[in-house]
Amino acid sequence: VLLLITIFSINWFVSGRFHESTDNAYIRADISLVSAKIEGYVLAVPGAENQSVHAGDILVQIDPTDYEARVQAARAALAQAEGNRASGQAHRALASADVQRYRPLAERGLLSPARMQQLEIQSREAGGELTAAAAGVDAARAQLAAAELDLERTIVRAPIDGVVGDRQVQVGQLVRTGSPLMSVVPLQSVYVVANFKETQIERFRPGQPVIIRPDVAHGIRLRGVVESIAPASGSEFSIIPTDTATGNFTKIVQRVPVRIRIEPGQEGLELLRPRRSASVTVDTRE
Repeated sequence: VLLLITIFSINWFVSGRFHESTDNAYIRADISLVSAKIEGYVLAVPGAENQSVHAGDILVQIDPTDYEARVQAARAALAQAEGNRASGQAHRALASADVQRYRPLAERGLLSPARMQQLEIQSREAGGELTAAAAGVDAARAQLAAAELDLERTIVRAPIDGVVGDRQVQVGQLVRTGSPLMSVVPLQSVYVVANFKETQIERFRPGQPVIIRPDVAHGIRLRGVVESIAPASGSEFSIIPTDTATGNFTKIVQRVPVRIRIEPGQEGLELLRPRRSASVTVDTRE
């Protein structure tokens, strides 16, 4: 018994007193929410539930008929605007040539001042029409770019590598701008958020080693590293923060979220899924 007590005491003094543990820890991932950017009827949903996808893979196809027609109309409007600009350029060139041609005659008194003034006014008007026509070309190009962008948005692609989940869209459904379609979960970049008591984090520093024991398999021990500590307690970010300035006061030890990065290439990482629970132990030795 004395030997066991001695071994336990030495172990606690050497390492145990530097370990802080909690079972209030959960697997997290930066889930990407996929939403519709345009309105239309869904033609196909290639992104199936629980399917692995890569960035750029097609998830949803929206009927492009209306948007193709808008692109054609925008191209026709651009062609018309370019024609108006060409006509304005020719009118401007002719008016400028008339001014240059008749100015020597006016200087020698062979042309009335009123006629010369009229030619100069026509030249300025031609310049203004050309400026307006050029602006019309720019506006038509912008409308064409917007129409082509909307047409491109009829194909919804995966923003990141991951697994499709929470699919809410079906073929034939009318989706509107901002409608949630599905989520893409990046299982290759999951991490752990452990909620330690504020009395435990005094010696916490980024870079300290962590042992992670996921509840899905108690025999697995994963290595991790403290990545960052939240700037406030979890209750501070809740919808209704606790207000201790009113009513009776009961002191409650707060929990502080600590983000833990999981080292890649370990056996058992494929079992980790967002929102699954785990237990973690941080080694706070220098």
